[in-house]
Amino acid sequence: MPTTSESRIINAPQDQLWAALADVKNASRWSGTWQRIELLSAQREGPGTSFRAHTEDGASFDFEITHWAPPDYIAFAPTGQQEDEPYLIALESQAFLLRAAGEQRTQVVLYASARSRGIRGWFFSRLFWPGFQKAGLRRALDAIQALFEPAADEENAEP
Repeated sequence: MPTTSESRIINAPQDQLWAALADVKNASRWSGTWQRIELLSAQREGPGTSFRAHTEDGASFDFEITHWAPPDYIAFAPTGQQEDEPYLIALESQAFLLRAAGEQRTQVVLYASARSRGIRGWFFSRLFWPGFQKAGLRRALDAIQALFEPAADEENAEP
């Protein structure tokens, strides 16, 4: 199972970052891929919380929170995938690790793991998937950072 990660220091306290990531219903704020989130369980947080992420192109994907350790770690994994799925590579899990990085700063590490099917899937998952996935992880970190740090042009804008 190949795993890749991206890390960033964000100018925000760890508890504020945790609150943004743990608010599953509003995950589209930091995920550029997910346009809308639909909760599938009555549970709103913690392991077992399930949700459906809808994308701009009309696709939807179901996930479940698998690990929950406030305010340090949250992980989720796709659900409902079949052994006979047509994909050579599929997302196995994603996780956020938060660590204080000084006063009012937090290191955010975003991990993604994949599973592969067949020899071609194994080959592509080790050579091409990590680079492709890292671009998506960076976009998510950009969006998270934008929640807490205004862009340079926003800082200089006149009221």
